[in-house]
Amino acid sequence: MQPDDQREFIKEFVENAKDHLYIIEQGLLNLQVAKDPESVNQILRAVESLKLGAEMLGIKSIERTAHRLRKLLEIVRDYPIQFDQSLASLFIQIFDALDLLVNELESIFGLNENFSSQVVSDIESVFQSLQDKLNMPINPRVPFAEIEQIFPLYSAVQNAATEYGKQAEVKIEEQEILISTSVLKHLPKLLTHLINNAIAHGIELPEVRQAAGKSPVGQIKIRVFSQGNQTAIAFSDDGAGIDIERVKTKAIEKGLITSSQAQTISTAELYELLYHPDFTTKDKRDLRAGLGFGMDIIRTELNKKGGGDYY
Repeated sequence: MQPDDQREFIKEFVENAKDHLYIIEQGLLNLQVAKDPESVNQILRAVESLKLGAEMLGIKSIERTAHRLRKLLEIVRDYPIQFDQSLASLFIQIFDALDLLVNELESIFGLNENFSSQVVSDIESVFQSLQDKLNMPINPRVPFAEIEQIFPLYSAVQNAATEYGKQAEVKIEEQEILISTSVLKHLPKLLTHLINNAIAHGIELPEVRQAAGKSPVGQIKIRVFSQGNQTAIAFSDDGAGIDIERVKTKAIEKGLITSSQAQTISTAELYELLYHPDFTTKDKRDLRAGLGFGMDIIRTELNKKGGGDYY
């Protein structure tokens, strides 16, 4: 594409973009007076047109900003969210950024990467504030203790322990810490695998524990705590821990490492093998453990929700 042609396309885009921006601005102002789905849809159509135009010209800063704005406006449309002054102010700041980017296209040097990167960087905190405000009504935070309403945690531990002829109990620390409901509803599957793993592989038989000077009742601890602006969950048990030599033996049997590699492999690398699909240290499989999918599933599910570590 020749420079003159490029300028002509940009000129046409800017003219259309200004019309879209006018609709967006007026729509955001009107939403403070009365919110209805069609008003939001009108804004959304303008935002989508702006996004598509920027996409055709390869103007990533405008395209991505419009895309993120659209996603947030869809939340406003689809949920009973009050569009108050504080919310409107944040949306207007996003509008101002888009307006700034579009106007810069008309400057002598055009929209350069440094300028667009700075604008996008400056509004990142605004997007985060909007996300936080919009998440509150649709994804409220509740005390972790409410896990018992969707997953019988204490019964799950007792049942698993009984099945293996063991004794165990669970203790939750800081269960009043708030956690989002979307995360809470995904925990039963993870906790089931963690409990089964702790009972089957970690906590010893009562007589073995007593011989080692321990209480015959194994302890599973779930600790909930705040970590920055996130909630962290730590799961642990007071069992025998990971038998490193057994992991090495099973890894060699599975062909995951060689005998020579087993001599030099680090502890961190060895623990990593536990997450390998179909890996287990049990000799016999049952419905609760020994299938080799538990740890792999735990990591997969954690990654889907934004990451995490197994304690």
